[in-house]
Amino acid sequence: MRKLLYIFICSIIYSSCSKSNDGGLGQITDSTPSTPLLVFPGSDQLCIDNTINFSWDASTNEDGSSVVYIFEIATDNQFSTIITSEIQTSLSKIVTLDKGIAYYWRVKAKSSKGIESDYSPTSQFYTEEVPNSNNLPFSPDNVAPFVGQNFDGVNTIDLQWTASDVDKDPLNYDVYFGKDKNALTLMVENTEQTTLQVTADSPQTTYYWQITVKDDKGAKTNSPIWNFKVNSF
Repeated sequence: MRKLLYIFICSIIYSSCSKSNDGGLGQITDSTPSTPLLVFPGSDQLCIDNTINFSWDASTNEDGSSVVYIFEIATDNQFSTIITSEIQTSLSKIVTLDKGIAYYWRVKAKSSKGIESDYSPTSQFYTEEVPNSNNLPFSPDNVAPFVGQNFDGVNTIDLQWTASDVDKDPLNYDVYFGKDKNALTLMVENTEQTTLQVTADSPQTTYYWQITVKDDKGAKTNSPIWNFKVNSF
């Protein structure tokens, strides 16, 4: 009887201690910060001043840990040529850029526990060099297939892309495709469409494609060279 009473008392003490450790609310685990939202400059914006005050909304974090922001500017939408990459504790940063260039920027949050959010969607903008002059279209974005995608059991692939122009000019596209990224074949020229179906002629092969976007004044911009692989038909 004394043994049973001893066990009962110990279980009550253990339960009481367990509740006091977490306040009865359960343990809060490490969380991923929310993805920041870009405020200025917005996408497809024409900036007449090349000294720009970049700003973004705060990230939130459920575990209560503080966050810093990784702020990046590039001259291409793949961020292979990054000209600014800084850690910021505030929600803004003033940067002076060259004029007459298309830029791309993004931000992600990082908690004091080392956990990073996703990057924000990229915003693209243009710094005006000469007032009322024609500006280059922004570099096309890949919609599908995503870079490095693998296909099995198919040999027809739908290429899809998007592009925009800060002057809102009409846009046409040249589409290049092939197995040698250094010698792509022009498949379609001056199309207004933003999709094209291509056919793979051999399995276990990597294919490459590129888009040239042109406005109605002759200004043009190339996309990066993207790739996908067809494993089998």
